[in-house]
Amino acid sequence: MQTEINGTRKIDGSDKPLKISDLKKINILFGKNGTGKSSFLRMLYQSDAENYHLIIPERGGTGMKHNSNILDQENDNNAKKAARNNNFDSKYRDRAISRATGILTAVGFKKMHELESDNVNAEEITNLFRIILPEFKVVFSSDSPHSLEIYRENNGQEEKITETEQLSSGQSEALSLASDIITQAVFWNDNSKTLLIDEPDAHLHIDLENRFAIFINEIATRFNLQIIIATHSSGLIASLLSLAEEVGIVCFDKRSEDISAIKKDQTAIFTNLLSIELALAVVLNRKIVIIEGNDDYLVWNQAIRSQSFEDIALIQANGGDILKYKKNAEHILEAVIDTPNKCGITILDGDSKGAYTNKSIDILPCERLKCYSLENLLLTNEVLAKIKEPIDLVSELNKLKNSGDLTGGEKTQVEKIIKDKQNTKISKDLIKKIHSHIDDYSSSRDWRILVGKTLGEKKPTGELATFLGEDVVNYLW
Repeated sequence: MQTEINGTRKIDGSDKPLKISDLKKINILFGKNGTGKSSFLRMLYQSDAENYHLIIPERGGTGMKHNSNILDQENDNNAKKAARNNNFDSKYRDRAISRATGILTAVGFKKMHELESDNVNAEEITNLFRIILPEFKVVFSSDSPHSLEIYRENNGQEEKITETEQLSSGQSEALSLASDIITQAVFWNDNSKTLLIDEPDAHLHIDLENRFAIFINEIATRFNLQIIIATHSSGLIASLLSLAEEVGIVCFDKRSEDISAIKKDQTAIFTNLLSIELALAVVLNRKIVIIEGNDDYLVWNQAIRSQSFEDIALIQANGGDILKYKKNAEHILEAVIDTPNKCGITILDGDSKGAYTNKSIDILPCERLKCYSLENLLLTNEVLAKIKEPIDLVSELNKLKNSGDLTGGEKTQVEKIIKDKQNTKISKDLIKKIHSHIDDYSSSRDWRILVGKTLGEKKPTGELATFLGEDVVNYLW
């Protein structure tokens, strides 16, 4: 990972030197228009296209399918650099989809479909796309040249996406961005390389911005890459600050020739995001719900898309910081509402972490889940029924325990789950293994999205309501 970069930027038509130091895993370039953020990224890429990959800000194109001529251009270094020499690419979306075929050239189609692949497998790539757009399925065609194929459900049938006219501007933007980034990450898979992303938030709704932040954090972690993002979006900045462990903020001005990245303060709560979200929630009379982390956000975000929910404003905290988020959020609300009333809730895991005492005047009182965490919801009868019926969970868990796919610690966890599926801690790795074992379609539907869709269908009853807790269910539904 680079901690220092020397480059050049355009300021008022002139080339100016710039050194950036104290860089982190994920870095945000922030500053007014005209301070040279885009030109700095572009000149970095042009100076060393082997170690940088640039995603330009103005991204056009009408096709969402493979084009062999474009792939040939992407395989030629000079043609590839020429396509990124300006801020606009009229064929960006065609380029992003076409170059993904190169993954199969680098890894091999057969190896891509082996779950034990040393590099990356097809299921993992499908799930990376689902982080940013869970309603779409992206797979590699079984026919040569094994190009990306994009599908979504339409009236019970799978509709193949081949043109941007079939998508909203935000959807086509998100899919092409994801394709470009995933492709380059697989090509490199090396921490000496750096992704340069210029204004990824164009056309992205705030919901997609948050999903994009989760996606970027997953990419940086999974492929051990460094990422530099130029953006004006306070929502995207706040999401990245909340999600990622290592974030540097580089504040651009026209004068400086040496800028040090500001390190994220691990104890800070980012009140700029809170003030924006909370003010909007109050104006629109939304219920405010503070949740703990990435998995919680993906579950609840999927649930609240349903018409069975009233309008809800989700605020994602960072695990152990959730009570600090609550405190700061209440301070802000006290300043923007005339009479302090209950405006929402703060949902804590049932793991007993984070001691709290609700006061009668709390604006965002804490409610603890009646199960250990949201992972346990996958094992409720109501969610299991969405996977297949009938299903004998105890029998399936015993089969998994004896399959040889679990570590010793995971086998112990499974034994505890069999005795008490409501209050047993389930690790992130184990819940994925359980889902993969019991769901024949686990490769095309993330467990978090499955739980979220079940929550969104109607007011929970049965085990699902019990695991959530009466107070949470009655308030949200």
